[in-house]
Amino acid sequence: MKVITDFIEVESNRRGEYIDITNQIEKIVEKSNIKNGIIVIHELHTTAALTIQENDGSIHEDTKEILEEIVPLNKRYRHSYEGNENATAHIKNQLLGSSIALPIINGRLALGTWQHIFLIELFEARKRRIAVCIVGE
Repeated sequence: MKVITDFIEVESNRRGEYIDITNQIEKIVEKSNIKNGIIVIHELHTTAALTIQENDGSIHEDTKEILEEIVPLNKRYRHSYEGNENATAHIKNQLLGSSIALPIINGRLALGTWQHIFLIELFEARKRRIAVCIVGE
């Protein structure tokens, strides 16, 4: 059994941006030479999120709209010392999550035909760091 750890960094440009990190994760899997196992991908922030979704801007926009309805910017938040954008980013992170676990089968991520891995920027443009851990053989 082998354990491989790595990191990737991405830079966001704006709040609500979906950044496709699938290719970067696939390269780490390929480099690991692990044929069967599991990969855990974890973003190291509380104002961004990870998700698996179709690479289609319309579903991204729909999701942003629904999240805004659930966690509106114009609400009064206790965690407001960095502004409502920050407070809503923390709450959305709790709803969406910071980690993804996926099987690796025959040296490839077990993703469906339309599935991609995205980091979603929930706050403001910045660099984000993502930890990757693979366990397998």
